[in-house]
Amino acid sequence: MEKASWVPNHGKKARWTCLCVALGFSLGLTGQDQSLVNSAGPLRDIARVKTGIFEYRDSDHGRQVGSGTITIQRLADSGNLSFIAKADFAEDFSGFHSQRWEAVTSPELQPIFARLAFLRGDEVVPVFELRYESGKATGFIVSHKDSTQGIKQTVDALLPNGIVDQRIDWAAILASDLETREHIEFNVFDPGTGISRVTAEIGPSEELRVPAGTFGAFRVDYQMEKPNRTEHYRLFVTRKLPHVMLREDFPNGVVSELVRISGPASRH
Repeated sequence: MEKASWVPNHGKKARWTCLCVALGFSLGLTGQDQSLVNSAGPLRDIARVKTGIFEYRDSDHGRQVGSGTITIQRLADSGNLSFIAKADFAEDFSGFHSQRWEAVTSPELQPIFARLAFLRGDEVVPVFELRYESGKATGFIVSHKDSTQGIKQTVDALLPNGIVDQRIDWAAILASDLETREHIEFNVFDPGTGISRVTAEIGPSEELRVPAGTFGAFRVDYQMEKPNRTEHYRLFVTRKLPHVMLREDFPNGVVSELVRISGPASRH
């Protein structure tokens, strides 16, 4: 998704790394050209991803610009994985004080459901809601580009095998075999920008200090090829299994660092 001001893109990037959503979107996703994005990607296993409640803080050249939590939990009735994130902005972003997103995946991180909303006081303002099945993503996205009145647009997109919801591109890296692989490729989907290819290079192990402590970590440099630009990110992941996202550096200079881990998360 497009990023605005300091707000990270997972928009990741969202991941809450999805903290980035501009108030306008590219629509018309039905029947996209998939000729360049049909890679199924590496084998992923959610057993490599630590569950719990993870607290992060965002800073921009030393100035704190936000904080948030990501709750990761396995759903006992299905074995699927649930990600629930909330990001609070240090300053209002276009009248909003926070953002929430949710994603549910299969044990192989195949997407099942995703949604995103902004909060203005007690008001929840939907941005999109998606359901994935049979090589498609369907649902809606709300455009706020031309007025304060949100206009709901239908999403009906064909997707290649191995797609990952863009909210959790970082989790797809955590779920990969970082010990033996040096290169990872996969595709992500976002209702605002469509299908993007992600390529990641796994660096050597190093020691990393974040507010939560000092950890042995892998440094992963990855890029996301958007329709009109390529975005570059740096991710630090615990060397020890199950993996935890320790830090992420965004293209706009924002750095998100792990502050605390608690849990296990309660099941919703």
